Amino acid sequence: MKKWIVWLAALLCGVGMKAFAQHSPVVMRIGGHEILSDELEYAYRNDSLCQVSGQSVEDFLPRFARLKLEAYAGEAAGLDTTAVFAAAMDDFRKQQAERAWAMEMVGEDEARRLYDRMARENRNEAVCVEHIFKRLPQNVPGTVLRRVEAQMDSIYNLLQGAEADFGAYVRRFSDETGKFWVKKLQMPVEFEDTVWALRPGGFSRPFFTPQGIHIVKVLERRNFPSFEEMREKIALDEFRHRMHGKTGSANPLRERLQRAYRFVPDKGGMNELLRRGQTGRTLFTLAGKAYTGTDFALFATACPGRTKQQLDAFVMKCLLDCEYACLERQNAAFGLRMQLHRDSLLADAIRYKEVVEKSTADEEALHAYFKKHHTDYYWDTPRYKGIVLHCVNRRTFKRVRKLLKQLPADEWLDAIRLVFNDEERPKVQAEQGLFAPGENAFVDYFQFDGEKPGEVPGFPYAALFGRLLKGPEDYWEVRERVVAGYRRYLETQWLASLRGKVEINEEVLKTVNNSRR
Repeated sequence: MKKWIVWLAALLCGVGMKAFAQHSPVVMRIGGHEILSDELEYAYRNDSLCQVSGQSVEDFLPRFARLKLEAYAGEAAGLDTTAVFAAAMDDFRKQQAERAWAMEMVGEDEARRLYDRMARENRNEAVCVEHIFKRLPQNVPGTVLRRVEAQMDSIYNLLQGAEADFGAYVRRFSDETGKFWVKKLQMPVEFEDTVWALRPGGFSRPFFTPQGIHIVKVLERRNFPSFEEMREKIALDEFRHRMHGKTGSANPLRERLQRAYRFVPDKGGMNELLRRGQTGRTLFTLAGKAYTGTDFALFATACPGRTKQQLDAFVMKCLLDCEYACLERQNAAFGLRMQLHRDSLLADAIRYKEVVEKSTADEEALHAYFKKHHTDYYWDTPRYKGIVLHCVNRRTFKRVRKLLKQLPADEWLDAIRLVFNDEERPKVQAEQGLFAPGENAFVDYFQFDGEKPGEVPGFPYAALFGRLLKGPEDYWEVRERVVAGYRRYLETQWLASLRGKVEINEEVLKTVNNSRR
């Protein structure tokens, strides 16, 4: 059997940042880029579809190759050089580092004690939410603000569809993903007011908070979350408290970092600082670098408190700074997580640019697509497009019909109001629209063999003016479905343009597959 299998197909590729250790063998080559088995295995193990369905590595390969090809396309388009991309990567890196440190600092037993205390003290309702969130700095340029606001408005419009998957939009577009629980006084007032006004399953219009712009969906309401759901949040809250000098239980994270970066305190400098509140002497060294009272003074201005608390917080911050500078080098899993997130961001960004934006912005293209594929949008049963008229007598109906024949449909209701209902006693009641069976009793009776309805008091003569249609006449009547269809078409065309040679090292692939069993 040949060692390398070559795919010549419309598969897909992406990488660019290999900060983590490259000690594993090459399992794939895509367009000249080498992909290590560790990277494939990490993506496979963290793919929810694979873990739920039991999909094999071999079956996962096409989706992984597609992710890489899309990411490479985003890279080629320069999307990894934008300030927005850099900020998103930096935010994710900080978030992941903080989570890992928090879970290490706050052990299981301590987290459970904190949880039990919170459950005893707090009886307020909690709401589980997920949100599509775009982070906006306070000094965001107006052009950026308008672009992000327009994007969120477009997302909100797409979410109106019956088939829209809110979670998928969160994963694709949000700067923060995942579900989380909210209680009173934990979030900005704009966020809380919106959340508490929604019922489970409902989602909001785009709204602003000091952090950015959100579309939030309420998933569940409950008196208090379980420990498993709160475990990470408890650790994060405690971690942040201690970063501001709060004392707590034994800190295994601090002990590990002090060993790893050769923390050596200078008792003379520390004692002078604690006694006088200031010093110019060395306080401690980390990895051979000296940290002085001058460094501490700069930190202390942003961290008010007693000097002892400030010093503890300063030491912890310096330890974490050392760790943060080399996370990918010292933690292979962290590097793989960053690489997968980078690929996903690039793939989402280029897909949005090449598919989503084009599918909503070009109205002429949508019209042409609808015209070519209009039979795809026929309804299961015909619908009646027109107006339901309730008149004081048959003669009035004949006059209304004569008038409507001379006017475009969008002027009908105004014309009836001005010509027939401008006196004290109206002569006509009218309802205009596109009616499916079951939506209007009079349409059902005249067009769909329904039962005869009772007459409207004061308007004994009922009739219709319009016609029966198999499908929509204008794409605006089914715009969401047309956008979805056109988007699928654009995506197929775009993916076909990403053709590239994908080489698989079959022998290495076997080891990836076996490592999961």
